[in-house]
Parts: sequence; C-alpha cells; structure tokens
Amino acid sequence: MTTILEIVHGVHRIPVQVTFDGFRTLRISVRPEGVVSVRAPQGTPLAHIAARAQAKSVWIFRRLECFREVRQLALPREYVSGETHKYLGRSYRLRVRQADRNDVRLAGRFFEVTTANPPHGSKVRELLDLWYLHRAHVVFERVLDEMCSRYGAHGIHAPESIIVRAMSSRWGSCSPVGTITLNRDLIKAPMRCLEYVITHELCHLRHHGHTPGFYELLSTLMPDWRERRARLATEPRQI
Repeated sequence: MTTILEIVHGVHRIPVQVTFDGFRTLRISVRPEGVVSVRAPQGTPLAHIAARAQAKSVWIFRRLECFREVRQLALPREYVSGETHKYLGRSYRLRVRQADRNDVRLAGRFFEVTTANPPHGSKVRELLDLWYLHRAHVVFERVLDEMCSRYGAHGIHAPESIIVRAMSSRWGSCSPVGTITLNRDLIKAPMRCLEYVITHELCHLRHHGHTPGFYELLSTLMPDWRERRARLATEPRQI
C-alpha cells in the first residue's frame, strides 16, 4: 500500500510516495521520471516520515529540477527561439534572428544566434556546434593547464596532445601513447564535472587501467571525485 504525503519548498508543493517494508532504515529517493519516494520501516509514524522528507526538501527539489532539465534536453531539438541549451552547467535560451552575418554570442542568459539568410534549424545548429567546439578547445586547454600545474607534485604532466570532438558514448579517453580525447559536449556540463573528467584522464597517464593505483591517485588528487561523477551521471551524453 502506498501513502501520499506532501512537502513544501518555497511556492512548490511536492508529493511524496511512502511505502513500508522490512528494512531498518528510512530511504528517500528521487527517480528520473520525477517521482519522490520514501521506503520506511513498518510502523514508522507518518509524522516522522513527513519531517524527514521536509528536512531534505532542498535536496529533493534540486534533484527534481535536474531530472526535469534532463528530460527537456532529451527531446528532439529544433534550434528555434525559446529553446534551452546549456553551457558550463547553466541553461541559456536561444534568440534567433536574421542579421548581416552568421554569429553566436552569449548575452545575459541568452544565446544570440544570427544568420545571414533566413534562420533555419540546421544552420542554427551548425553555428552553435561550431561555437561549442571553439569554446571547448579554449576552456579545456585552460583547465588542463591548471590541473597539470596543480598536480605536478604527484607526477602528473601534460599529455602528448589533446583532441576535442563529438563522442556518442564517452566523456573522455586516454590512449596508451598519452593522447587525451574529450567530448565536445562536456563544455555544456558544470565546471566541477569538467574538472573531474580531465583529472580522471590525467590519472590514466600514470595508470592505464582502472587499477587500485589509479583510484588511489584519483582520490588523492580529487577527494570528492565520486560526488562529481554522480553529478555528471545526471547529464545526458548529448546535453
């Protein structure tokens, strides 16, 4: 039997599904489809469950918003005004118009995209992809330099080369000869996630596999890597 409670976060009222089982601890989860659920030990007072869920309202709301953005971004993109696209973890709305030349720039919370000819989704996508690729090269190389400087005392040095390209199933990779490849779409994820992926690949310069030595080095360089990885896991591969 499922009981529905309600918690409050600001002006938002959030329904919570409560079920009882034989476990000894109370567990709160937010599912990707936007359902908040609590599994509580048999006999737990509803008032206690409601208080525990309310105490986690900030975390619950943030998870709901994160999954909501993922669901929106997973929809087919049309590259028209009003559509939302991301850059370094923040959402920006498209403003598309015809002008003297093709151009993309950030203006406040908007992507301003201008086309020399009447705007068409395919052209807007092409321009935006080129802008992302350029920014990815600039930002990735800067962060890579910062990470190498920070980790130099641990034997981490710059890779032989860096490649930035669209990747369908991975955020990054490191070849045996020391070439690091990064997914262009990583530029859309939060900076903390970008730093995690680059640190992860830098560790592969010393440990090619996911060995105990690899994880020991990763934990030394970035103690909170698990939290960063969990955040990145909420981002679709094509953000």
